[in-house]
Amino acid sequence: MQVGDFIELVVSCAPIRTQPSDISEMCTEALAGEVAVVQEIGTKDWIRIQLVGDDYEGWTDRKQWFFFHAGAAKHIGAKYFRVQSPVSPWLRPDGAVLQLPAGSIVSLGDDHSTWSLAGNDLSPLFPLDDVFQAHQSPLDAAQAFIGSPYRWGGRSVWGMDCSGLIQLAYVLCGKKLPRDASQQALKGGLIHWVNRSPGDLVFFKNVSGGITHVGILKTLDTIIHAAGEVRLDAMKEDGIWRDQTKTHSISCIRRID
Repeated sequence: MQVGDFIELVVSCAPIRTQPSDISEMCTEALAGEVAVVQEIGTKDWIRIQLVGDDYEGWTDRKQWFFFHAGAAKHIGAKYFRVQSPVSPWLRPDGAVLQLPAGSIVSLGDDHSTWSLAGNDLSPLFPLDDVFQAHQSPLDAAQAFIGSPYRWGGRSVWGMDCSGLIQLAYVLCGKKLPRDASQQALKGGLIHWVNRSPGDLVFFKNVSGGITHVGILKTLDTIIHAAGEVRLDAMKEDGIWRDQTKTHSISCIRRID
């Protein structure tokens, strides 16, 4: 493996860290089948990568990735599908059952019968209609994760942060969105409070005015966001309210088509 190589995640999910250490902060999470480009070779098994999907960079354990030749197609003739259900079990030939989270990418061979992940054959243990049932909108996708725990840097049903939830909801609908809330707040068009609609993104600020949180309107007066868990809270013109306490101060509302 060398700088410039393309690699594909072979496990269900993997932490991407700010530094080459298992105790370093997780800044984002890669999902099964996602592709990255090697940026730097570190000590031991650490490599710094850039995810192809959103250009996010960080350090990861090379043992969790499958190498394929730089610049080459992953699997000629294969078709790629993104898992839509929050989680689904797949059987590997060695007997391992991989639980693949929503957003994972699996391929179907040109024989239209063989599924695989990063070079490993897979057999679905879940009805495929359920695994790949498309979400109607990012709002529809976000609702599927209500109850998932909060986890800084997370992008899966096992734990996600606020911007990870929103990015994943858009990815599941075939739409690209940056990873961080501050980056997401630069997309789409500004919407005045009186013109808001379900599905609009609402961004929230800290005392310095910086964007630190994001959620998606379920109705005109409720919002889905990740805070402790992915949850539904009351939305008022000045921010998010829970148990008669304002928890987040509004910055802006944006609509992304």
